[in-house]
Amino acid sequence: MYTVFGANPAVVFGVTMGASVIIFFTVRLLLSLLYNTTLVRWNKFQKYVEKVRTRGLPLVAKYGLIGLVAFVAIPLPGTGVYGATILSWLLNMKWNVSLLAILPGAVISNGIVVLSALGITQGINLGG
Repeated sequence: MYTVFGANPAVVFGVTMGASVIIFFTVRLLLSLLYNTTLVRWNKFQKYVEKVRTRGLPLVAKYGLIGLVAFVAIPLPGTGVYGATILSWLLNMKWNVSLLAILPGAVISNGIVVLSALGITQGINLGG
């Protein structure tokens, strides 16, 4: 049986997807709470948010949700569920719409990582 460092790959994938959903809701909630209680008072932050929204909305109109899926799907630092959740919040996207874009990207990204880990562990097993 193939395993990822001793764990079933389906279980590892399920745990990573569950963690992705938890991360999405946690980051989204914390951003909203922090913004509404503290950050809204800072004019510089207000201007920054408006600048990001002004620049980002044409990109969302151009690439749509597929762009956000691709952003999440690339398993690099800064992309992924954390980055896409922050980006969707900054662009003032509705949470349910952004979740529909982030989850397919997380499936792709987590799949790449789990399959890579599975290949690495199998290579280690063959070499040792």
